[in-house]
Amino acid sequence: MMNLCSNGVQGSALLFPRRTLLLPHSASTASIASDLYLVNNPAPSRGAASTPTLTKVPVCRSSEKKNNPNSTIDFLKGIGLDDSQVENSLPILLRCKVEKTLIPKIRVLQDFGICGSELISLIASDPYVLTRLSRNSLLAKLDFLKSILGSVENARNAIKKAKWLLSASLTKILQPNFELLKSYGISDERLQKFLVTNSRCLSVNPKHVQESLVRVEQELGIPRESGMFLYGFKVMVSLSKRDSELKFELFKRYGWSESDVLVMAKRLPQCLLISEARLKTRMDFFVNKLGYEIGYLAARPPLLLLSMEERILPRYAVLQVLQEKELMNPSIYSVMCASESRFLDTYVLPFKDNLPELYEAYAGGKKSDDSSVQKGPTGQSSRMRKLEHMLLGFLVVEAILCTVLIEQELNFDSMLCHWPIAKREGRQRTLKSDSDRAVDVFSLCVMF
Repeated sequence: MMNLCSNGVQGSALLFPRRTLLLPHSASTASIASDLYLVNNPAPSRGAASTPTLTKVPVCRSSEKKNNPNSTIDFLKGIGLDDSQVENSLPILLRCKVEKTLIPKIRVLQDFGICGSELISLIASDPYVLTRLSRNSLLAKLDFLKSILGSVENARNAIKKAKWLLSASLTKILQPNFELLKSYGISDERLQKFLVTNSRCLSVNPKHVQESLVRVEQELGIPRESGMFLYGFKVMVSLSKRDSELKFELFKRYGWSESDVLVMAKRLPQCLLISEARLKTRMDFFVNKLGYEIGYLAARPPLLLLSMEERILPRYAVLQVLQEKELMNPSIYSVMCASESRFLDTYVLPFKDNLPELYEAYAGGKKSDDSSVQKGPTGQSSRMRKLEHMLLGFLVVEAILCTVLIEQELNFDSMLCHWPIAKREGRQRTLKSDSDRAVDVFSLCVMF
């Protein structure tokens, strides 16, 4: 029986309870080839019950050396795959022998700490990881990821972000791409932090990686020494040269000059990935309604990624009240980019007793915005839209942190050494120095 993996989840054992394979099946019988078992699942006839019946998959008994499909199914179900996951993985894994192929590779993954739900998700997303690699190749690939990312935990997180990472060739894809990135003078520490959350960039064709690295400097004007170089690389990997040209043309249609787009891209390359609809709403609000110049937005690109409903409109309502009552006159950028707790502590709660309508306007605006997007035209819930807002929020957090680091000429390590102090003191002290200002932004990112 297999050992327990690092997180305490018991690995798959050789001694699985014997079960009979059950799959959705119609009245027709499953056909069997000499060494390949195919389950036919035609659509049920009109008038048939919507719930499929269950039928056994016939087993070929012509030779004891033939692989039994039921043993493969039993094994997959034994490690936790559900019926739909088994059915999707079956065409790829059916010919694999459980004892000689599947179990040794599962053991390698479990010994690396990939077990339980992680293991199930990996196999369901990329069953080829159990067929294309030998046991030794899988071991070598995991060791390589551990060595370049600094730890087993980082390697596991990278695999979670790009589950097909283990299917990429070690010698033709992963190693050449890593060497290309290092050839640009990027430190191991910076690469580790970047690749853990952007591991997809490692599995791209090396030729495309080389072209993307060149385009970051040539098209975006971001030097390789810049803290935003890797983020520009991430964008260029996602955009072909033609797609990049179309994005520039999109901004120009809304009145941006090429220099404006380049200023924005150098500060926050991710803005090149925004949709036309998002750009239009931000332009309508900040430029057409409030009268800000395009140059103002180009120099403060996080404003393009903030949610209109969840952040921009409710906070602008508060800003309007503060300015009308001549209580405060902060910049709109400071108001929009503050964390939720900092925004309330600075702009709302101090005036709650004397100006209760301020808090009511903010809470009412958020409630109104939420109710207006609860259901779309098809009556579906707003969960997907909220998920989009959350993901865009992470981009904004990343952008604000990197922008402040560049402006204050600080590095990430200097911020980390100050962060515990700010956290211990409960953020009650006044932040005066440049380093303290950076710590404030870092805490903003953590609390976002």
